[in-house]
Amino acid sequence: MRKSTKAWALLFAMCTASLLGGCTYESGTKAFATTNFDTTPEKTTTAQTESGAEWLKNALANAKTDKKAQTYWYKGHVKNMILSRSTTSMFSGAVINGKGYNVDARIAAQPYSYYRVNDKQYIRANDNWVTATDEPLAFDVLAGFDDWLPFMDQAVQLPDEKIIGVFSVPFQLKMTGADWLKTSKSPLFEPLKQQLGDRPDLDYILKQSTIKTTFWFGKDDHLIHQYETWIILPLPGAGTMDQQVHFNMFKYGDTGGINLSEPEDVEKYLLY
Repeated sequence: MRKSTKAWALLFAMCTASLLGGCTYESGTKAFATTNFDTTPEKTTTAQTESGAEWLKNALANAKTDKKAQTYWYKGHVKNMILSRSTTSMFSGAVINGKGYNVDARIAAQPYSYYRVNDKQYIRANDNWVTATDEPLAFDVLAGFDDWLPFMDQAVQLPDEKIIGVFSVPFQLKMTGADWLKTSKSPLFEPLKQQLGDRPDLDYILKQSTIKTTFWFGKDDHLIHQYETWIILPLPGAGTMDQQVHFNMFKYGDTGGINLSEPEDVEKYLLY
């Protein structure tokens, strides 16, 4: 039972790290094999002309400096499949960098809203607003993307694709959990790294796991317009656990449609 508990801790840490959302390949055109979480043939790869790492670096830099990128909408979901059970959490909202953001979510079929402006933050549950003394959800749509930079030189460039009306350049990479754990700088993995030497069961799970991540970068604005990570982890003797994280960022520069309420407009509805 103890080993089983720690194995589940590994699954949780890996899947949590994907919300932040090894392998070497020969130069030239690259291609990935299909996996059991994508039974359709992979799209034919385009000529590998650019580096996925450079695209991601530029996108993260543009997100901070491009005036257009300071306001945008987002929507997405996190789908967990454990054995025969499946749960999906939905998220949507808008961001004004430097001011705040809002999140409307449905987690385990329960509605939830989160709102932050400047240094104030509020939660709505069961139609009641309360003050959040500690931020319960460190919700930054772009948080953790720089953790993928060490891997992106291995990414395959796929054919251009239109994402919510924007011509985009996709880059995709695959790796095992062992490769991810070895290279990732995320503090979430530190306890697991310390256990590996004495835990052959964890070593097996990591080596047999599959992680596939895809970024879609706007061809003209070089911003991230779509992101997806899919993780498959074996449950020894019990099948697999899958997690899919999928988000879209759209309407960059929409200054007219995004309107975050001022704190006093929320505070009059607060229970405490």
